[in-house]
Amino acid sequence: MTPTRPFDPDSVLDQLLAGRAPAWPEPGNGPALTSEESAFVTTIRTWCDRRDPAWSLESSEQVPADVLDELRTLGAFRITIPTRYGGLGYSDTCLLAVLAVLTTAHATLCEIVAAHQVIGAVRPLMAFGTDTQQSRYLPALLDQPSAFALNEPDLGYGLGPLTTTAHYDPDEDCYRVSGTKTWITNATIASHAVILVDLVPTQGSSGGITALLVSADDAGVSRGPRSSFAGLRGLPNGRLRFTNARIPADRLIGTEGGGLDVALTCLAQCRAALPVTCLTTTTACLIDAAAWAREDRQTRRGLHHNPQTQRHLARLMTLALIANAVTRYTIDPDCAATDAETAKLILNETATEATDTLVQLIGGRGYETAESARRRHETGWQAERLWRDTRVTRIFDSSTEMLKDLMAQPFDPPPGPASGAPSSTPLAALADPAAQLHQYLSKHGEDPAVRAAAVDVALDLFTLYCLCRYQHELGEDHHPTTTAWDVLAGELHQRVEAGLDTMHTPDRLALTARLSAELTATEDAQRLAPPFTRTLTDLGVPG
Repeated sequence: MTPTRPFDPDSVLDQLLAGRAPAWPEPGNGPALTSEESAFVTTIRTWCDRRDPAWSLESSEQVPADVLDELRTLGAFRITIPTRYGGLGYSDTCLLAVLAVLTTAHATLCEIVAAHQVIGAVRPLMAFGTDTQQSRYLPALLDQPSAFALNEPDLGYGLGPLTTTAHYDPDEDCYRVSGTKTWITNATIASHAVILVDLVPTQGSSGGITALLVSADDAGVSRGPRSSFAGLRGLPNGRLRFTNARIPADRLIGTEGGGLDVALTCLAQCRAALPVTCLTTTTACLIDAAAWAREDRQTRRGLHHNPQTQRHLARLMTLALIANAVTRYTIDPDCAATDAETAKLILNETATEATDTLVQLIGGRGYETAESARRRHETGWQAERLWRDTRVTRIFDSSTEMLKDLMAQPFDPPPGPASGAPSSTPLAALADPAAQLHQYLSKHGEDPAVRAAAVDVALDLFTLYCLCRYQHELGEDHHPTTTAWDVLAGELHQRVEAGLDTMHTPDRLALTARLSAELTATEDAQRLAPPFTRTLTDLGVPG
């Protein structure tokens, strides 16, 4: 079996896929804010509470100008920019805290700030820019959002092959860029954007994927129309088009052909931001569910004693525990890049389930918009908005399917056993299922369906790992204060056993592939019509 991705010895997920129980971690110090950073986060929270921007964003096609002006005044666009360029010079931990607060107010605000400082022009300039580039362009980004342009109409979220091309023009010492980037957050308001292009090779350059800093004022650059989505109302997302655009050569970010490194650096930080925002959403769902259950009208009806209601409430508690445990590990400085991607996979599913559960629990009031309830002078619930806004996390920044497919690719782990978890630690319970997982992979690893199923099992084992770490860190090992620990651990172990059982019988997995083939094997989709449209046809509905 030919390896298609490198084995990451620091990755918990890769250790599990290699049949090894991860080592028991030494307790460390978690991320902390300085007193100045804490005060800044409090300022942002106070503004969100006072301004309540959700109302204006939900009724606007694009984020209102006055909201952007207030964010500028607060300093939300300069959080991580060094003080020598006029920024606040705060840490990434501070930025994550701000993103969590903004998510609570409205996810669109989080996206605008994150697209600017997590994946926009700020981070590439700080990580790859020359001293001259940083001195010239970072001050210009203190008060104006920027963007990162990767997506293309025929590509979606991926790194190639890019159809936006560039060639070097020696006469004008510039790059000539042509192509279209789409679904770009901040595209309609950004002053600058970092774009990835396929640079045409020349005598002095091998070309390849290259990052360039473009200005909205550059000749040949146009933007719009704005994209509209099911959620994230007011998001300034749209298209950037380049028609033989002239980009000065001194706007090259990094090296020619080094655009992949720029992109991966941005995405690595994004992997830390997404779990934090998903944790915020999941926590909000739990808090709202508890508030709903404590209402007089619910207690009078005795709904908190109803088994179905109890199941929903219990599920929200375990989802919040998953979100806390996985996020806590993800923001650890020692968290491997592969594990950050794993956390993104787990937590966007967790947040999506939490919002769906909240809507179902609250019922009609959860499905109704908050503005609608407000018009009746009733309290509006945020469930419907959270439901819409959270769904995209399974798509943005590499879809669930793309990441799972990447993780399912075979690798060659180094020979010999890993140090593993001592038998006296809770992680020892992962050793046997991890060994079974690797055994099935070794026997049927050529089957992509088996490898895909293995990733699902490994994700549950990864969650168990994070749960054990988090429980130990909180000192909940011996005298837990909530039954959620045992409930969640039992559920995850059951899922692992079921997943291993499915892997043990690959014929089950083959049925899904055969069903998919039935739909795609012929251009004549009507061949499948009789069993699936007969009832509608009998009712007189065209098939």
